[in-house]
Amino acid sequence: MGGRSILARVIGRLRHRRGASAPPLDAPLPPSPGLGGPLKSRPIFIIGVQRSGTSLLRRIVDAHPRLACPPESRFILPLARLINDAASMRGLESMGYSPEQITSSIARFADGFLRGYAEEQGKQRWADKTPHYVDCLDDIHRLFSADAQFIIIVRHGMDVAYSLSDPHRHYPAIDGHVAAEGGNRPIGAARFWNEKARLIEDFRSQHPMSCIQIRYEDLTSRPESALRSVFAFLDEEWDQRVLDYNRFPHHVGMEDPDVKRRRRIEPNSHRYLSWRPDVQREVRAACQPMLSILTYE
Repeated sequence: MGGRSILARVIGRLRHRRGASAPPLDAPLPPSPGLGGPLKSRPIFIIGVQRSGTSLLRRIVDAHPRLACPPESRFILPLARLINDAASMRGLESMGYSPEQITSSIARFADGFLRGYAEEQGKQRWADKTPHYVDCLDDIHRLFSADAQFIIIVRHGMDVAYSLSDPHRHYPAIDGHVAAEGGNRPIGAARFWNEKARLIEDFRSQHPMSCIQIRYEDLTSRPESALRSVFAFLDEEWDQRVLDYNRFPHHVGMEDPDVKRRRRIEPNSHRYLSWRPDVQREVRAACQPMLSILTYE
């Protein structure tokens, strides 16, 4: 199964402690539901299954002189769920607010926090990288409508399963799938990837103009080519400095600990080949049909 040595884990923790936390900010004023109007800038969401390279991509985007991307914010998920809560929506509508006003106000409320963060960093736009948003992509699109841009990063499902099944780490997101497979972590992780990859692909196919998709394998082997397409999609000028993302400070918070350890963009694929052939066959089958749909097979 593999795993990091004790020395590597200690070094990773020491690097993590050297990171800086974001400074305190004033809370944004709550928006007036009656105002409406567009957001100041188009929001950006970095989307991918856990262990697919979202943390690396977050730091690359954060290194751009116009874009700020904090660690995982997570707070939009419960806000997005509000619009699916029939009782809450009826309560707000009974006050005289239309569904359009409610969704617009929630979007501007979320934008207030993230825009305030971006402005504090001297940046013009914000991006949000939270893997849990895979479960509410349609709600996020409903909140931010055509304004939102989604950068989708995909990775070979067997590599994702290998990483998620690391015996030295615990990823609570896969617990239910592992339990359903009788405690088999590689198979449970593979089924988790297949399920989440399906949600992402369904969303991308329904909103192709709002999304750009890149492969982790391309990002780590041909980074400039992959990233130029991303920043062109965002309508942002290419800046060579994003390739040296680690030269810039990035605030610490909830994110993959591996990204703090890696100092540059480098290939990190096909580690699943260290599994026995029979394990590889079982995991490959558990990654279907998305492994084939995403043309990894």
